[in-house]
Amino acid sequence: MEKTQSGRPRTVAVVGTGMAGLTTAHLLHQDPERRYEVTLLEKRQQISLSAESISVPSKDENNSAIWADVPMRAFAGGFYQNLIRMYDYLAVKYHAQPFLFSFTRLPRPQQASLATSYIPGPQMVYASNFHQIPPVPRTVDLINWLVGAVYAVACYVWFTFCCFFIAPFEEDPQTGAPSETLDHYLRRIWLPQTYVVNYLLPLISSVCTCSHQELLCFPASDILAYKRRTHRQQHFVVTAGVQSVQQKLLQDIDVRLGVNLTHVTPQKEGVQIAYSTPDGQTATEHFDFVVLAISPDAAASLFSPINSQLSAIPTTTVETIAHTDETTIVPMLRATSSLSLKNRKSGFSSPTQRIHFFSNDSITEAVHEQPNSILVTTNPLFPLDKSKIIRSASFIRVLRSPRSRMIINSIFRDRSQRKVSPETWRSGDNGVYLAGGWCWDGMVLLEGCIVSAMRVAADLGVTVPWEGID
Repeated sequence: MEKTQSGRPRTVAVVGTGMAGLTTAHLLHQDPERRYEVTLLEKRQQISLSAESISVPSKDENNSAIWADVPMRAFAGGFYQNLIRMYDYLAVKYHAQPFLFSFTRLPRPQQASLATSYIPGPQMVYASNFHQIPPVPRTVDLINWLVGAVYAVACYVWFTFCCFFIAPFEEDPQTGAPSETLDHYLRRIWLPQTYVVNYLLPLISSVCTCSHQELLCFPASDILAYKRRTHRQQHFVVTAGVQSVQQKLLQDIDVRLGVNLTHVTPQKEGVQIAYSTPDGQTATEHFDFVVLAISPDAAASLFSPINSQLSAIPTTTVETIAHTDETTIVPMLRATSSLSLKNRKSGFSSPTQRIHFFSNDSITEAVHEQPNSILVTTNPLFPLDKSKIIRSASFIRVLRSPRSRMIINSIFRDRSQRKVSPETWRSGDNGVYLAGGWCWDGMVLLEGCIVSAMRVAADLGVTVPWEGID
């Protein structure tokens, strides 16, 4: 990709300031040949990536700040290869973070708003990668717990074996039949429903921040690939929070906040965008390229050529709350921890962070204990003390299905390999690109953000500086 005939850099509007948008803008802006003039556009009045993160003063002698990411941005080796390479290239500091998971099955009857008196102690506690011997909950009989633990480990071993050696049914290239769902795969390998309902679905649905039924409709290949690549791998978190990543990616980039796009229209040469500003004015601008690093529903509403394709990609709304209300987790703390609440409130935290799963028949609430007694609850099932809520946020979660997988793979298929009608739009056609965690063939997580940004850069002839770094 060269400069224009007049010698000026080509203009690129990157819409959205999540991880995909920031990474795309950074790559194009850092092009060694300086062929692109990048403008980063955001609808909100703040950058999205760390908009909900919380700065908490630490109690050390330096009075430094501790950042609590909302939602949690933990990542694992193996699966997040490109994310880790980018962090290494940017000199972003991160550290290993072990977790202790507690699983609690909520008793029936299920109500729209449960009282905390319904919460029993945890049925099982599991240490990530078996990094420690998990504590035996004091609320369960030791013999029953041992039997349950052996059962859970046996199911886990069988599921792990299947992930590596029993492949899911993939799309038939001749008929276009969709790939196998997770639900069908779990039934085909005869994984016991008790294990699926009590342990597997709560854990993975919390990673994907979706309901159990939505997860069961995912392509099985997504979950199996994630399990294979994260097996026995450490988890990590960015030491200073994702705001430190945000600062590095934004360096020297032109950012415009409060720009509410209404239309993206291809022109004979370039792309025109229409938008409204905070003062109620409307305007249009012309760019050589536009990158929509936003959710598929938002992209479909802005760019009509992809409306029919992206409307078939399912999404859901997820609520995340940062707070200090410990009412919900008190039964867990009493059953599994030797730490008193007094010690926790004084700022003490062990190297291992705890995540508590509370599951009913349809969804799992996850409560993540962060340093300095901050709790982050996702998909809350229980009411929280409003006076103890620090921040509440809702965000769009893109889901997966065999049909949406086929659509996304078609949109991002290489032109030389595409065997579809010329009318089928592909990312890059008309000077418009898509980027985001959903813009690849895999789980909708941060790794997809990086891969999609790298794909845009490669298509525009920009070298990715961290590609190939080990």
